[in-house]
Amino acid sequence: MACSGILLIGINRYVLKINDHALSFLLGLFISLTTIFVINIFRNRRTMNDPEKLKLHRITHTDERNIEIGSRAMYFTTYVMIFVLVILAMIGSFVSQQLMYTASGLMNVFLISYLIFYFYFKKKL
Repeated sequence: MACSGILLIGINRYVLKINDHALSFLLGLFISLTTIFVINIFRNRRTMNDPEKLKLHRITHTDERNIEIGSRAMYFTTYVMIFVLVILAMIGSFVSQQLMYTASGLMNVFLISYLIFYFYFKKKL
């Protein structure tokens, strides 16, 4: 993952002439994602090797209260995200056409993915 990120940045840097700010942003993004990925691998490996931690992990992730808390948090976060994207699209229509199209595109991706998963889980569950 890190190698593909570095390769992508290296190729785009010389072919597309990305400015330094975007290059730094992308490099930081790839490094942070790679770091999180590696930390999760070590954490999961340590959990799998310790029976007590594995039991605690299973209890934590199958507890109905924790599942409901996560579900409600995701529900309200979704509404906040949609609200922010609508405001961004409205402000973007005055400031930048690209910003408006990006925010509108993100709302459309969210709506389409929601509908796909809704009907998928409606059939499956």
